[in-house]
Amino acid sequence: MIELTLYVREECGLCDEMRAGIDEEGGGAVQLRIVDVDESPALRRRFGDRIPVLVHEGEVVCFGHLDRSRLRALLSD
Repeated sequence: MIELTLYVREECGLCDEMRAGIDEEGGGAVQLRIVDVDESPALRRRFGDRIPVLVHEGEVVCFGHLDRSRLRALLSD
């Protein structure tokens, strides 16, 4: 099982697309933590409009659109 964090905001179509892609690629192998950046002023400053952001162990995996090949590589490790 791999733990990932997805930074999102409400009513974000790209966020919904990335989450669906993670579900498709990861199936039951991903434990996904969803964080709404608008709930924290610090996160709003950190990410601004650069949403969604997928993070693994503190490192950005991708943002904006899901990098499926990078996600597959993480899943195969």
